Amino acid sequence: MRIVIVSSLYTPHIIGGAEISTQILAEALVPVADVHVMTLGGHRSGSVRKETIAGVTVHRLPHHNLYWIGESKGKGVLPKTVRRLVDLYNPRIIGAAGKLLRELRPDLIHTQNLSGFGPGVWTASAGAPILHTLRDYSLLSPVSSPLGNPALAKLYAMTSGGFSKRVAAVVGISGHILKRHTDAGLFSKAARLVIPNAVEGRIAAADKDFDRKPLRIGYFGRIEPEKGVREMIEAARMLPPDVVESVVICGEGSQREELAASCRQDNRFRFPGKVKPEEARRLMAEMDANFVPSIWEEPFGRVIIESYQVGTPVYASAVGGIPDAVASPDEFLFRPGSATAIRDKIMAYHVKSAEQKRRIQAACLEHCRKFTQASLLERHLELYARTLSGGGDYAVSAAYGQVQ
Repeated sequence: MRIVIVSSLYTPHIIGGAEISTQILAEALVPVADVHVMTLGGHRSGSVRKETIAGVTVHRLPHHNLYWIGESKGKGVLPKTVRRLVDLYNPRIIGAAGKLLRELRPDLIHTQNLSGFGPGVWTASAGAPILHTLRDYSLLSPVSSPLGNPALAKLYAMTSGGFSKRVAAVVGISGHILKRHTDAGLFSKAARLVIPNAVEGRIAAADKDFDRKPLRIGYFGRIEPEKGVREMIEAARMLPPDVVESVVICGEGSQREELAASCRQDNRFRFPGKVKPEEARRLMAEMDANFVPSIWEEPFGRVIIESYQVGTPVYASAVGGIPDAVASPDEFLFRPGSATAIRDKIMAYHVKSAEQKRRIQAACLEHCRKFTQASLLERHLELYARTLSGGGDYAVSAAYGQVQ
């Protein structure tokens, strides 16, 4: 079976979790399929550049746009919007994609994030069935974030919706992101299901002194307004040192300097910046509890599973796809944007007994085993077989969690 995965970016060009998840899927398929990735390179014109990475044949097409998506950092709202509007139908990139697909003659095409290609690339399928995985909201808005211009977003979603009728099956990495798109009218003819991301990492709990009471709490991710870091800091500052001993805010972003400055008089707070994955795991393991206080609709909660892998529980906002990733959501979710709600969860964990904390850790370790590469491969092979056989009667249900 020959599979072509289409993705805006591919390793070593990584912006976030979408690129990591696409790479995990591609490499998981290598033992059972001839896997090709069609992606965009940093060159604006010229020929397709081909290389092999971990058994995956990668084809980097010229981006044929205002700028390459891999160079988005620092671009203003206007150029970003113009580039994404070009995506709606870019005949040069669609032509290049169609030419390559006719040469490769895949059995299946599996598209991922399409910023840079645009949904018009679904017209270049060369007769192969198309599957699509929803990893962000870029089909609903030219700025792929909480929708700030409803009229523009509606026009954008209508265009994406028309092209999406060519898709045979659509996968949401959470029940929320799938429902968000289908409620907007996209993928009206597609089979629908949820397959959560695989999160690589050794599952091994760090030793913890469950009897100690002052808590060490952590945040790992971008430090931006929509991530709710300010609210988490406010919550921790409400509590005395005999409840919160230390707070680690790990990551970079537009709010880092401002928030670090606001905490200079409180030596409980540390801002180590962006660290390597192995250092992040070590820090996660040292915490008593980690927090994901996002305000915006996160498509998934990768950092939640990463924390579970080292045996540290996570309290998180009840927003977007986060509930699908959280173990025991009734206990570990809180209202987004509320410092008071976060404070209450800190206190709730502080008063737990050592035995309760041990049971929570065991539950976290068990829960994260559902998000392994083996599980991801099994679910996708089943999907591919059903699609190739013409079957597509899938119920819309979250794999783990709730469809909201």
